[in-house]
Amino acid sequence: MSRDQTAYTTGKLKQFKKSLTANLKEVNEELDQLRSYQKKQKNRRADSNPDFNESSKHFQQQAKNDRQKRRLQRRVRELKSALRRVEDGTYGVDERTGKLIREERLKAMPTARFDILPRKK
Repeated sequence: MSRDQTAYTTGKLKQFKKSLTANLKEVNEELDQLRSYQKKQKNRRADSNPDFNESSKHFQQQAKNDRQKRRLQRRVRELKSALRRVEDGTYGVDERTGKLIREERLKAMPTARFDILPRKK
């Protein structure tokens, strides 16, 4: 497919949509597992009387989990945005240049909005 075209074919968009949907499902499952884990940890902490070291470890782990949760939530937003672009036919189009993003780039990073051009020597 030439980068001078302005959109991917319907068949290609269906393939991208299938991949994005599967990726979204995986991320949502991971997010649900993390939320469940955090809830269990919160209940376990409420039922115990931890010492200072246990408490410190708990809060460190809680901070790591919160960062992971934010990353996953951001990934869900990016995937949903990519799915909206598939639906409106703008998926795979570089937002700066209006040219098609290389298929290899979209396979490597399905939520890409810009193409990374190889440097010229």
